[in-house]
Amino acid sequence: MRRLLLCGLLSITACNAPDWRAQQIGRAEAKIRSEVGDASAQFSKVQLTGNEHTGQTCGIVQDAHNAPVRFIVYIDGAGPYVEGGHGGQYLSRDAFDFAWQNDCINEGYTG
Repeated sequence: MRRLLLCGLLSITACNAPDWRAQQIGRAEAKIRSEVGDASAQFSKVQLTGNEHTGQTCGIVQDAHNAPVRFIVYIDGAGPYVEGGHGGQYLSRDAFDFAWQNDCINEGYTG
């Protein structure tokens, strides 16, 4: 009986625990909104690739003043990077494309 109660409590706790993927995506979107300077920026095709220690959030952002662009936010703190030099952290086009291919596409991004 004790085992059954313990298993039940563990199941309830696990079900109520926040999903780390959803939390990371929310953090990434907040960082990108700050980078592009638009609190109402819209996101699409957002996906977290990798794991909870070395993953990244990849997707598309559209702010009020620019065409939609790709972004990458790393869980380990690197970036955030917005395609085309939007935002405070600049990557050349080649460097951004390399990161997108290796860290988003090769890690399972299907956007």
